[in-house]
Amino acid sequence: MESLITLQSPTSPAVPPLPVGRSRAAVPLPLPAPGWGAADALAALEAARPQLPPLPAAATVVSALSTVVLRAGDRAVKVYPLGTDPAHLDLLRRGLAGVASVVPWDVEPVETPHGVVTAMPWVSSAGVLDWPAVGALLRAFHDQTAAVDVPAWTPLSRLAGTVSDLPPEQAAVLLGARAELLVALDSVGSVLGTGVLHGDVSLDNALLTTDGPRFIDPDWVARGPREYDLASAARRLAHGEITRSAYAAFCDAYGHDVRSWPGLPVLDRIAELGAVAFRLWDCRHHGRDLGWLDAELRRWRMAV
Repeated sequence: MESLITLQSPTSPAVPPLPVGRSRAAVPLPLPAPGWGAADALAALEAARPQLPPLPAAATVVSALSTVVLRAGDRAVKVYPLGTDPAHLDLLRRGLAGVASVVPWDVEPVETPHGVVTAMPWVSSAGVLDWPAVGALLRAFHDQTAAVDVPAWTPLSRLAGTVSDLPPEQAAVLLGARAELLVALDSVGSVLGTGVLHGDVSLDNALLTTDGPRFIDPDWVARGPREYDLASAARRLAHGEITRSAYAAFCDAYGHDVRSWPGLPVLDRIAELGAVAFRLWDCRHHGRDLGWLDAELRRWRMAV
């Protein structure tokens, strides 16, 4: 559902500084500093307008979390926080151009003092996709992108930035867990082989459009073990979010069941640690208490 926030030609707010210890160029897709949000995104759009195709004067905020999505007429404008690498986004844009199973950006990203601005056609849903349909879409995506040039997958790339202002002994627990998980991942290999990953496969990121099924939000597209894209459905089955019949149909549509792969527990732990990093950022971003962290650290001090 769209927000009711509609602004035209906003006044550019002051750009908040990054927390001490965080590098603006540490990762291609950093999480935003506290305070960054919709107002910054609207200011970024105004600053980028001379380098974008013509857009309506008014833009509506559709969502605002770690990035901000705006709607301007028949265009979607996605704004990334300060520190985002526009060259990384443009590499994905150029690599995914012409791939029928995904909706990528179609203009070169524009770096502004308020964030990095991208744009693409606004895509409306023409129906609902279920997990079997997503399995077929994922098979098509993997096949269509076999030769696409994109960066290598870097699991937990945001973790160092999110723990940088924790006490050193706390940060060391989470960074040590990451190091162990990456070693474990390297040791299991891949049955399906290395390929281009969407990186965030879910029903929210797959739409039935008038031109057929499409993935959206290809921010995390990278080259890595294809099993990673299948693991999210397997986790949802384990958590009771998908029925066994829907999961079986998903696997049939894709052509593989990742639960037979010995690396799946490692991917599950990587996802859990990524959730911890995001929760840390979310609590800081919204001024929430970190009282939960001690129990979480005790869990990660155990063997990965």
